[in-house]
Amino acid sequence: MKPEMSPYTAYAVYGAVGFQLAISVVAGLVFGNYLDKRLGTGPWIAITGLTLGFVGGLVNLIKITKRYEKIKSKGTGTDENPFKR
Repeated sequence: MKPEMSPYTAYAVYGAVGFQLAISVVAGLVFGNYLDKRLGTGPWIAITGLTLGFVGGLVNLIKITKRYEKIKSKGTGTDENPFKR
């Protein structure tokens, strides 16, 4: 029988993933907006930064959740760090 992982581990992993997704989107928007003001290009770099931040955040979300699910399916009972490479 597989021992269950702590629910707090799941909360921490999914909370961190959501936070990282939000931060990457905001960082892309802020950096793009900064470049737009500096170069006078209008909203185009900001929109590109927002899109790239969102895509990068989703890629990171998928990587971390796959890693966590892999650890969870092993059923070791230990709270291994899913962020560890």
